[in-house]
Amino acid sequence: MKQVAAAVIAFLLLLLVHSSSSTKSYSTASNWPSASLVDDVCKKSDTTYGDCVSTLESDPRTRTASDLRSLARIVLETAHANTTKSKEHFEIMAKSSMTAPDLMAALKKCIFGYDRAAALFSSSRMKIDLDITAASYDAIAAHAGALFCAYQYNSTTRIDVQTIRARNIYLESYATIALVIINQLGG
Repeated sequence: MKQVAAAVIAFLLLLLVHSSSSTKSYSTASNWPSASLVDDVCKKSDTTYGDCVSTLESDPRTRTASDLRSLARIVLETAHANTTKSKEHFEIMAKSSMTAPDLMAALKKCIFGYDRAAALFSSSRMKIDLDITAASYDAIAAHAGALFCAYQYNSTTRIDVQTIRARNIYLESYATIALVIINQLGG
């Protein structure tokens, strides 16, 4: 019961942090310079429009993006930072005596997948100016980190941990949005 309560508290804190960084309504997006960039990207994303805008607004630098290339850099840097924080969260969970033993194998796989995804987001950002196709491949491969974690989590345990599912959704959103932007750049 303690584990369920801890998972619920962690999930609520995660939602609070995410929602507090994205409380601005996207209906006011036209008040800032990059609004049309964000609007165009989010209309093409598989992520829901509102979630896409919230994800992009979570980094205040988005408002100053002057073109798709600068927006791509911002998204990939934010994705790298978010994915790294998620990996660190999984490491803390794996070390905790309160974590169910059944969850340990999945957490180790998630740590591996997120470590790889963070490296790929970083690699994709560095390739934006050098090789747009390679940048696109790296963004696609980063998305696999969430899929790998979700598969391991779903196949090895029946424990429902909201923070793992939520972090997988965030990683997928960043990867999807980054890919839309990179494809618009010609990737």
